[in-house]
Amino acid sequence: MIRPFEKINGFDREIWQEELEDFVPKRIFDVHTHLWDDRFAPPEGTTTPQVHWRDLDSWSREVFPGRDIGFLLLGMPVSGMKLDGFHAFMAGEIARSEHRLGSTIVTPAIPAHELEELIEKYHFRGLKPYRFFAPDPADCRITDYFPEELIEVADGHGMFVTLHLAKFDGVADPENLADLVRLTRRYPRVRWILAHCARAFNPYTLEKTVFALRDLPNIWYDLSAVCDARSHYLLMKHEDISRLMFGTDNICAGGVRGNYITWGRGWKFFPGAEVSHCRGDATLVCYEQLRAMKRASDMAGLTSDDVEAVFYGNARAFFGF
Repeated sequence: MIRPFEKINGFDREIWQEELEDFVPKRIFDVHTHLWDDRFAPPEGTTTPQVHWRDLDSWSREVFPGRDIGFLLLGMPVSGMKLDGFHAFMAGEIARSEHRLGSTIVTPAIPAHELEELIEKYHFRGLKPYRFFAPDPADCRITDYFPEELIEVADGHGMFVTLHLAKFDGVADPENLADLVRLTRRYPRVRWILAHCARAFNPYTLEKTVFALRDLPNIWYDLSAVCDARSHYLLMKHEDISRLMFGTDNICAGGVRGNYITWGRGWKFFPGAEVSHCRGDATLVCYEQLRAMKRASDMAGLTSDDVEAVFYGNARAFFGF
């Protein structure tokens, strides 16, 4: 079980002071965070930590000391979760936050007319579909977990959608890429935020597709939880910098100690290990992500203005706060 709400220790502070303090701008906006309440857990329970906006805010200010930080608040997708009452919970938490920006969970079981009613009632601006709600969560197409009748509703309201792609090859899968080409053109008022560098935890998925993605309209990326510097580099080098936005996947994924490692065409969370030949301490995933971003920005030749745009300015332009 991954432990939630890690407390910042001396090694974390060492990493921050020596490697990140001079890289992370004074203003940041995190476009990938999750809220959860145990009232909506399935009967068998969940290991997902309970996180309300105030928990996220106070924890983030400790992790990013001295930073002015805002958030896009996403509902937490949990397999088998109870949706009754969840939308009201999300609306209440969004209203408490400074920027009042958030996305509720949407599943294929929600009829289009019901989604219309939820948007009208709670004034949601964004949606969070997820592969867990598809019949085959590992090998599903986008419309298996976000049906077109719901995309049509999102298009009618000009909503943004944070999308975590499925399939073994992620965005490099021909069906995923074909779907993105078709959906971005058919529904021009939907703004797609491709989570986790278009789910490029392993950079091979972006090495060819980045050149196709950059020609698509209404595509943005959040950089959350990706710890491989090459994935960030590919976007920073070949994409429009204005389409890249900082995110962490905090607290549940970005807030644990370890790293998302890659090998071959695989990737997996690795918690670290005791070793005899070097220092084996692990730091937070969101710090490992920042280290990767720093290395990539140096390799890609980003300016300080570019870095500030990725951390704050692009989100401000996207959300209009």
